[in-house]
Amino acid sequence: MRSFASFSVLVLVLFAGTAAAQPAMGPGNSQRQQCDISRDPQRVISACTVIANSGMSNSAVSLALSNRGVAYEKLGQVDRALADYNEAIRRDPTNPHAWANRGKVYLDRGDFDLALADYDKDIELHPQNPFALAHRADAYFIHGNPQRALEDYDEAIKYDSKNPNLFIRRGEALHATRDEDRALADFDRAIALNGKALIAYINRGLVRAAKGDLEHAMADLDLAIKLDPKSSMALGARAQVYEAEGERERALGDLNAAVALEPNAQLLVRRGNIYQAMNQYDRAVADYGEALKLDPNFVAAYVNRANAYVRTENYARALADYDQAAKLNGAVGILMNRGVVREKMGQDGPAIADLDQVLSRNPDNPLALYYRGLAKHNMNDPSGTADIARARELDPNVDK
Repeated sequence: MRSFASFSVLVLVLFAGTAAAQPAMGPGNSQRQQCDISRDPQRVISACTVIANSGMSNSAVSLALSNRGVAYEKLGQVDRALADYNEAIRRDPTNPHAWANRGKVYLDRGDFDLALADYDKDIELHPQNPFALAHRADAYFIHGNPQRALEDYDEAIKYDSKNPNLFIRRGEALHATRDEDRALADFDRAIALNGKALIAYINRGLVRAAKGDLEHAMADLDLAIKLDPKSSMALGARAQVYEAEGERERALGDLNAAVALEPNAQLLVRRGNIYQAMNQYDRAVADYGEALKLDPNFVAAYVNRANAYVRTENYARALADYDQAAKLNGAVGILMNRGVVREKMGQDGPAIADLDQVLSRNPDNPLALYYRGLAKHNMNDPSGTADIARARELDPNVDK
């Protein structure tokens, strides 16, 4: 019954943000200056509304609407932002900011195809703009296509080879394609360009840890925490290295600090995993429960809480969590664990159904064969003997 923990790069989307431009003209300097995302959102909305209603040219109104949409997004009024971007595009289809900003809204909503179409248009208008290329690269990366993202990051770097964020993002994509040496080179380059590039230190540290270079990984993460002692990402990353070194108490110290700064489901699950490894099951269960309050669809929290319940022989609660995990993700490991618990609870028919699914994908899984054999024996099915014999042939210690 496994926990879900591994080294991973903490991805920070740096280029999928909104874009703004100052309207070329307006009713007055005050409105023109305030119709900008660098000002207070409410002031931006007021100033941009004056410009939008001023009867100015379509291009000026389009820019004002783009900026007002950004302000609405900052206030969490995404539908109003989308309406402004739509109108901005209608007023001036050559306004790249409106296409980029609307693409971000679509991407945030998970509408990848719509986001990609808008980013394509942004690049058509800005073919050599590194930020336009980076927007589209981010979309591919978030959608799970890091290889395609690399093409756009490569092109963006051609036009802006001094931007450390581009190297950080490309490094993350390279890590996702398991090209760790090139990823490290990109993080090195980002740090050379900006010695305070926090994310570069965090990511370089995690890649070094994944390659087994724990000493240099720890040095990177120590530096990251010196740069920002309140970075929950840096603290969470260093905790991973402490875990790899067997320093569970130090790992817990960093995770406690990270959770206090930014309670999130992933940090809580990771802390729960450490408690579980230390046989502190009540604490582990509490952390998984808190994680699920923050993210009710977090499969790892259900699975790992179920694992903790199994270790305390609380099979009914374990089964409830495996059931929920299986609804969200029908992975073989989840079905395997649920099948074992069902057999232990005397639910032999459902146990066999789960283990049949496991064995349909991996006919030589000794644990699945063994527990299916037990369940069959319980149902007086003589074929259980063959299952158990095959399981012991594959793994003589399967019943230990």
